[in-house]
Amino acid sequence: MSSILVKQLYIFPIKSLAAIAVNEVTVDAAGFVGDRRFMLVDSEGKFITQRTRPDLTRFRLSQVSDGYSVQDLITGETKVLSAQPQLKEVLTAELWEDSLQVIEVGEGWSAWFSDLLQEPVRLVKQQQNSPRLIKESYQTQGSNQSSFADSLPILLASAASYEQVEAVFGQSYDPLRFRANLIVSGCDAFEEDTFAEVAINAVQLFGAKPCARCQLVNVEPATGQVDRGILKALASFRQKDNKVYFGQQMVPISLGKIRVGDEVLVIKRKDALF
Repeated sequence: MSSILVKQLYIFPIKSLAAIAVNEVTVDAAGFVGDRRFMLVDSEGKFITQRTRPDLTRFRLSQVSDGYSVQDLITGETKVLSAQPQLKEVLTAELWEDSLQVIEVGEGWSAWFSDLLQEPVRLVKQQQNSPRLIKESYQTQGSNQSSFADSLPILLASAASYEQVEAVFGQSYDPLRFRANLIVSGCDAFEEDTFAEVAINAVQLFGAKPCARCQLVNVEPATGQVDRGILKALASFRQKDNKVYFGQQMVPISLGKIRVGDEVLVIKRKDALF
């Protein structure tokens, strides 16, 4: 039997903006360090995503020495977001059912995004002293919280699962539509449904629940164009109780570093979803 390996690692520094591929990540209680610790909110403090603003794909991110370079592909404007930027006032933000205390990022970021999106928005940062708590049933000895991810801290999927969706869809697509953090190779399609606990070096992850998908997967990351065929193809064989599933949501049990090429040991398994 071939080993299961870490094939790709991704962080999404600003929720619902572009991914950055990395060769190594540090895992803390809220997931991958640098992943979804920033978020855009509207004038009422409600979170903004590609579900309603597919044009957020216009922003490309890349790592620089002290943070992230954000480029607007339409105007060509570029601005560097420090990983530890100057901060302004504390705000209340709404993320799904959660009401969170966040802090607005200074350095002109809210005005920059507002001008480009032609809508009043604010860029906010998660506060370490105001964690976003997760349901008690998903908490572990290493984590009781999440980032600005839709639900739990880390999304794991297998390369074989992407390939099976592609076969059903009938054409190639950008895997980043599914916005996974951790992609593994060396296992069967959707075998990750059975991962109850995995170990990667010193890092242990709890397979808390499968990830129910929405219309966001229909947004092409490179262009912002919407093609409803992806979700339809997935629903044709991955639908249960009116929900469509792809990937396993993970919660850290123990913390440390994960690198591309690391072996993934499945410590515990559970029943397959389908």
